[in-house]
Order: sequence, then structure tokens, then C-alpha cells
Amino acid sequence: MKHIVKNIYAWLAISMAGLGLVTLSSCTDDMAPENYYTWNGKMMSDYLNTDDNLSEFATIVSRASGSSRGVNIMDLLGTYGDYTCFAPSNKAVDDYLQENGYATVNDIPVDICDTIARTHLINGRIFSTADFAELLGEKISADVNKVNMNGRYLSLEYVDEVASYKLSGTGIIIHPNDSVDNGIVHIVNAVLSPSNATVPDLLADDDRVSLFSEALVVTGLADYMANKIKDDTWNYYAEEYEPLHGKVIYSGSQNDWCDIPEERKFKFTVFACPDDILAADPYNITDLESFYNYARNIYGGPAFDENMDFTDKGNALHRLVAYHCLPFAQSYDHYTTICGTRYNETKAFVNPTEWYSTMDTIPYNGVDEMPPLATIKMTRIKSAREIRMYPPAIEEDLYLNRSDNNRSTVHNPGIHVQRPTSGYVQEARNGAYFLIDGLADYGEDTQNEIFNTRIRFDLIDCFPEMISNDLRNYEETHTTTSSEDPTSPARNYILPQGYIDGVKVNSDGYFMYQGARNYYWSYEGDEFNLASDVNHYDLEYYLPSVPSGTYQIRLGLCAMASRGICQFYLDDVPYGIPFDERNNGLAQRIGWISPSELEAMSQEDREAAKKNMHNNGWYHGPKGIFNASPGGYKDGRDALGHSGGTFYEHDNTLRYILYTGPLNENKRHKVRIKSIWAVGTALIMFDYMELVPKSVYGVEGEGKAEDEY
Repeated sequence: MKHIVKNIYAWLAISMAGLGLVTLSSCTDDMAPENYYTWNGKMMSDYLNTDDNLSEFATIVSRASGSSRGVNIMDLLGTYGDYTCFAPSNKAVDDYLQENGYATVNDIPVDICDTIARTHLINGRIFSTADFAELLGEKISADVNKVNMNGRYLSLEYVDEVASYKLSGTGIIIHPNDSVDNGIVHIVNAVLSPSNATVPDLLADDDRVSLFSEALVVTGLADYMANKIKDDTWNYYAEEYEPLHGKVIYSGSQNDWCDIPEERKFKFTVFACPDDILAADPYNITDLESFYNYARNIYGGPAFDENMDFTDKGNALHRLVAYHCLPFAQSYDHYTTICGTRYNETKAFVNPTEWYSTMDTIPYNGVDEMPPLATIKMTRIKSAREIRMYPPAIEEDLYLNRSDNNRSTVHNPGIHVQRPTSGYVQEARNGAYFLIDGLADYGEDTQNEIFNTRIRFDLIDCFPEMISNDLRNYEETHTTTSSEDPTSPARNYILPQGYIDGVKVNSDGYFMYQGARNYYWSYEGDEFNLASDVNHYDLEYYLPSVPSGTYQIRLGLCAMASRGICQFYLDDVPYGIPFDERNNGLAQRIGWISPSELEAMSQEDREAAKKNMHNNGWYHGPKGIFNASPGGYKDGRDALGHSGGTFYEHDNTLRYILYTGPLNENKRHKVRIKSIWAVGTALIMFDYMELVPKSVYGVEGEGKAEDEY
């Protein structure tokens, strides 16, 4: 619910309660009558402190050490904002006390009170049971798509026999949807007690993946993950960051309220193949030796020796296991953007896809600042065509290294990533693991097939810290023209030097992330910007690794009058002339022609017109991305009824060719963007990028390799 609407409802309830005239319903649009909220006309802290059935949980919250910003949690719940509380009943707390040997809640250590309180609270989002129904859909289980105040995702299951919901396999909601002035309270019948185990700990306890867990240990990856939890040197309150708390940056048509991240946590994802699948054809892996020999067939190396150093990053087993590990973690449905149905990928034609750097280090020359990491493709199945393929794909599920384009001569169904199931805890304090139905690799066959396509990635894919710290925004509700509201679900962050490994801010500029809005002309709804108070910025970051070859590097952007001019560098070498983000396709004089005009041309003229634009260094925006904003677009609705139209239709959503030339898989290539003109707070937007091999971009004419999506 929009903040202004919520506050109006609250005012009406208070003003008219004496007349008995108000019955308020859910924040969720079109909620069924049985899910209407019960209005209580009080803050969440008042609700907890006055409900006799929640007195013990209220004591726990009051004794908690405080929020991440030093504010007592109970006091925080007495302020305006958006909170969802899963409050355990007194009986649930009594059961917890008995199980853990405490006489009363006052015997629970303060730090444990803090963990319990945070586990049961979500800050920044209100969830009703109608939202849970939407999240689950036809799925057996799902994650609540916002972390709790303990930084963890709560899993969600539907309990048929009581028509309710079970959270994290433990607590069932026994009294839902009590609305308060700053959120909603659900009463649950058990204290949710997520394990403090690390990802390797959970894998070791899962008898389905004993061999993969053993391989994780001998390669040293288990120890690395177990000892990397949080950066204790990161100080939100550091004096140097004080000017950044609440800083407002003007970005085109609005003022954006910004903050810096509160914490710098580390998380990991492991895709673990079960023992029974490893033992069967085509793998026939039953022990460490056969596991190594399978990896050796892909990556090469000496004959197996039980005394060999498996922790060596060049060791074949280390490479294979590390390729199944990501240096971040998030909810199952978020590994590709959940915005695929809301913002901006046309699911009839495009599966939401991300390209992530794994923990597999490619052998390299040893002198680069950042070693190259093998890239893995992750696809979420939404396209009707993909669901019909044989073997059929499971709609909404994730697949690794799936070849899903129309030009593929050999269809590779990829590796299915299973959703978490009941009976096993798969989310740890520093990440999660998922079962897969086979092994993925970065061998020659994978490189030739999976990477022989246009590789389009949102810039956030390059920055694991953004994902692990829940900074990526998946909200769709922020539609106002100003975002100076610090409680908005669409958050904006300034990312200081040192927060993201491999990112270097070389000047007084600001590296800024703008959370997703449904009116942004941005891939996946969010974007990055460079801003400055002194008309100067200079940023460096690293691209995902790709197989060696000749590529085009393209930048996807939305041209606006408030943008600036910058110079692109690759590996410290400037390429091309400075590019101007202020002018749209017509003003750039690059040969942009509207789709309606192109359609009226003969095939020969149409191809010549597009080739002319490409030779000038530009492409139309993709047909596979649309803008969801409800108005103001000259071309109206696209063929699927999206009112904003596709990026292909608009002369300001363009793709600019930054570079054409060789990329080397034995090097992690560095991008540098430096301002040439940034007068009057002009921003440089960098939204998404494309790495396109010559086998794709170099084919012109009818039947060309690259489609418009």
C-alpha cells in the first residue's frame, strides 16, 4: 500500500472511530473479503504490549539489544513505517522456554532475545495472507520475498488441513491479518528459530549430498564459506559517511533520498548434486577419485593422487565444485528478477536470465588485479515455448546453463535447480544451498553452445555485495514523482569506496543505486548512476568473464536531458569518442527509425537502415523489454498490452556500442567510465550491458543470428 494512502486510512479510522463508520480493508488490491484486515487503530508496539496473549513475546522484543541503527526494536515498532510481525503466542513462547531450559523469558540472554525479535519481524514491507497466496501460486513452497530483520528469508508453505500458512517449517499462522497503523501482525503457534549454521554445516547434515559435501570440504571451499560471515570493519556510523545519510540527489525529474548500506555481510549459494544422481549414468561418480576423474576429463590435470592439493584453484575438482558456488545468496525466485512479470521482460518471448560469476577461478596470467571467474547462466522459465520443449521445463523454476534460443542447433535443457522442500533446512546464516539434477561445468562444450549468444546482464550481477545484503529492490509500488521518502520500499543507496570488491571510485563522485520503480525506463526496473557535487566522476568495475573471442560490448541506457557526457575505457585504454547520454536516437543523428517506419519498408531497405544505425555505433532498444508506466508514450501499447511499450519502440531507450574487439578468458576485463561533461548535477546512467560474440552480431540480413529481443 502506498504510504500516503495508508496514512489517510489511519487518519480516517482515528477521526471516525467514534461514529462506528469505518471498516478498513487490506493494503493489497482486490483482496478477498475473508482476508480483510481487522482494524486496531494502534501502533505495532501498542498491539504487542496490550495483547495478553502476546505478553511474553512483547517482553522478548523489549529486552532485545536494538535495531541495526542502535534504536530499541520496541521503540522502532512505535514509529511510522511498514512492518510485518509474526508474533508467537504465549503458549508458543512457553514451549520454547521448556525446550531450551529457560524458566522465564527474563532468563533468555539479551543477544538471543535480539535474534528472536529480528527473526519474527520484516521491516519495509507489509505482507497479508493474500500476499502469501500470490507468492505461492501453484508452488508447494516459496520464500517470503523480503528478508526479515535478521537478514534471512522465511520460507512459506500452505497448510491445507487448517487453510493457513507454515513459516520456515515451524510456526503456523493461527490468527492472521491484524492491521495496525504501521503494519500488520500475524500470530503464530511456534517460535521461529532458524539455525545459526553456515552453508557447509547444513550440507554436512544432509545425507542426500554427502559426496558433494565431502568435495566441498577437501577443496577448502567449506572452510572459506564457514569463516566469511560479516565484515566487522564496515561502520555505518563512520564520520566520513555522515554526509551520505539522507543525501538527496537530483536525477532528471525527481529528488532521490539516499543512504548507505547498514551492513556488509557475505553469503554463498551452493548448487549440490545428490549422491544418487552422481552414482548413475552419465556420471558414475561414487567416491572422491571418480569425482576428480570426471572433473579431469573436462579441465585436464594430472592423474588422481589422494595426496594432491585439492585446494589449488587450478585443480580440476576444485574448479568443478567451485563452478557450483556463487559468492552471494538470495531467495529462490530472485536469482533472476522477479520483476519479469511486472516490469519488463516479455515472457511470451524472453525467459528472465542472469549471467553470474561463480567461485571457479579460470587459470590466468597472475598479474591482473582481479582474476577471471567462470560465468554461469541462470534462466527462469516463463516463455511458453520453453515450457513446451522436450524435456519440458517447469514454469517459474530455475535452470543452469540452458540453451534456450531459437537459433540453437542442439537444445540443451540445462540443469534443473529444485525448489527447497520440507524436511530439510537449506537456508543458513550466510547463504543457502539447492539440489540440482546434474552437474554443470565450464568446459569446451558449454563455452561453444551456451555462450554463443547475446549475453545481456543487469549491472547488479557484477556486484555480489548488493545481492547478499538485500540491497536489490524488487518492489513495484513506488510510482510517485519524488522519492525523498526514506521509508519508501524503493530504496536508493550510495555505495562508498570499499563496499564492493573490485569497484573503485576515483573522484568525488557518487556511485548510486536507484531501486526499482515501475515507471523507470530501466532493465529490471532498477539502475545505477554516477553523480557528483563537483561536476566530476570516475568509476572502475569488472566485467563477467567470457570465452576468448571477438565481441561487441554494449551499454543499455535511457537518454535524458539531465544526463552527461563520458569516456569509456577498457583495461585503462580509451575506446571510441566520448558518448553523450543527453540526446535520444533522433537527436543523436545516428539513423534511428521508428518501428512503424521500418515495418513499412521493404526487407532490403529495412536491413540497410538497421545496418546504418549499427555502423554508427548504436542499436534500438530490445523488443524483449517493456516499460510498465501507464502513460505518456507516443506508440501506445505493445502487442502484449503493455502500456509503456517496448524499449525497441522508443528513441530514448538505446544500446550504445562501447567497444568492438578481442576479449580474453584468461583476463578479467576492467571497465572505466570517466566524466567529460557533468555540469549541473548531470548523471551518467549505466543500466545493463551486453557482451555479444562476433558469431552473433556479425551476421546481417535475413536469417541473421541476432534477434531484436
